[in-house]
Amino acid sequence: MKAKASEFEKYGAKLDRAIDAVLAGGVKETRFLPSGRTVITVVGRLGDEFVDPERPYCSCSNFFFRVLGGREEICYHLLSYKIAVKTGKVDVIEFSDEEYGPYLAATVRDVFNVLKKS
Repeated sequence: MKAKASEFEKYGAKLDRAIDAVLAGGVKETRFLPSGRTVITVVGRLGDEFVDPERPYCSCSNFFFRVLGGREEICYHLLSYKIAVKTGKVDVIEFSDEEYGPYLAATVRDVFNVLKKS
């Protein structure tokens, strides 16, 4: 996998963590049908993190303190997503729109638990 992600070598040790997350199946795109809404999460060391690669945004503390603070270019969760897309390793899960609210509530609880740990 590292050969397919060679364009990301400049990220050093962060690349190894990102590849580990991808290989563990930790990059998930949850789609809700029929609306087509999506929620993207990456399972990190402490739990799930929301990512929005279009903004770019991640709910992790590294993103908040280091990326937004200008000390780093990207967190390993967003890097994991980029690698998973490039290698076709995004785990796509589909739910009905009726499940959107409960899914989002459960995922937000997990993110808050991660924030408490970090």
